[in-house]
Amino acid sequence: MALQKTLSLLLLLLVTLLGLGLVQPSYGQSMYQRFQRQHVDTKQRGGTSSYCNKMMQTQGMMRPTCKQFNTFIHAGIKAINNICRHSNIRCKNGKMNCHKGGMRVTDCKLTGGSPGNCKYQGRGSFRSVVIACDGKPLVPVHFDG
Repeated sequence: MALQKTLSLLLLLLVTLLGLGLVQPSYGQSMYQRFQRQHVDTKQRGGTSSYCNKMMQTQGMMRPTCKQFNTFIHAGIKAINNICRHSNIRCKNGKMNCHKGGMRVTDCKLTGGSPGNCKYQGRGSFRSVVIACDGKPLVPVHFDG
């Protein structure tokens, strides 16, 4: 009973702070964290099908459906964030918040399987990547190509 009362008071406090504008939901930050989970691997060089199969599984991209295609960037997060400082270019959706830079990547393409047991073909390369950036400071929030 006491725990329920405490949680209710905390929720009321959060709603009040949101209403006063003292706390703001971090839409950009959550998108940034999602971008990192889906597209950043600073520890490995990747480039193989076994790498793709492992990473797509551990990063949660095999459920509820197999993701058709994904790219992992193999660079430090600071280097990836610096792409947001490059000149703006048009994104696929028409917005002008994309930026381009060269990075080592692994592209993972779905070849078969079923949710939870998807199979991918991996290909490593150094190529240009396009990312959408948002927030203050600008951070990557979407892999555009």
